[in-house]
Amino acid sequence: MSALLAFLREYVVLFLIFTVALYVIPSEQYRGYLRFFLEMALVMFCLQRILQAGGKDPKQKWEAYYRSFYEEMEQRKTEAEEMEYLDMEYVYGFAEEGQTKDQP
Repeated sequence: MSALLAFLREYVVLFLIFTVALYVIPSEQYRGYLRFFLEMALVMFCLQRILQAGGKDPKQKWEAYYRSFYEEMEQRKTEAEEMEYLDMEYVYGFAEEGQTKDQP
């Protein structure tokens, strides 16, 4: 409940600051651009809070994703090395067969 109140408090403060900024700009020409920018900033603020409500800190999520990606890449590297080793055994097997057939 306190998180919701904190969110509402931050939103209202940000909205009031943006409203004051709109009244400070004297030129009507730039007011439309500023209003668009400020509305996008409010939307991004809300989206950020909604996405953070999902659980972990974004930095922790990023570290977990990176760790899982790195582990998977290490696994793929190991698999590729094993495949290369198996391919070399296949080639060596043909080479040995060729040597035994060539010898009288």
